[in-house]
Amino acid sequence: MWRRKRTISALLIFSLFWFYLITVAAVVIFPIVPDPDFNLVHYLQNINIIPFYFGNCEIIIFCLRGIIDNIFLTIPFGFGVNFLWQVKQRNILWVAVAIGIGLEMIQFIVGLVWKSEFRVIDINDAILNCSGVVIGYVLFKVFTFVYLKLINHISINHNGIFKEIDDIISYNK
Repeated sequence: MWRRKRTISALLIFSLFWFYLITVAAVVIFPIVPDPDFNLVHYLQNINIIPFYFGNCEIIIFCLRGIIDNIFLTIPFGFGVNFLWQVKQRNILWVAVAIGIGLEMIQFIVGLVWKSEFRVIDINDAILNCSGVVIGYVLFKVFTFVYLKLINHISINHNGIFKEIDDIISYNK
């Protein structure tokens, strides 16, 4: 970013987003619990490929928490991706699908490599992660609308972080 002559504000936004991505990696990948009795057939049988099938969910609060956690995990991505890359509205669904499937594939590969059945691969998680990205993007669009309305009513000096926000919002109008 220094070579591109970006501002400290841009570096701050960039750093916050990468900190978020590292946190997501920590949640998705860790802990890695190798299983000495790893059974590939059992591991593959536990993969859920049926959308909206949550299995035998005896304690509804655990299922509900899993749903909420998967959505909230990716909302910041949908909101923050525009601060780093210029994502057109028509492409956000493809980005969301890639993130949802990508996170589940990472868990699948980590499970195979480390012979761990700790993480369950589930199409519902991919769908919920995808939904979180879309919700985050919609929140970004709402933020854009409110920000533009506010700057029309109050005088904001477009320096520092406000200049970065203004540049990003100007592109995403």
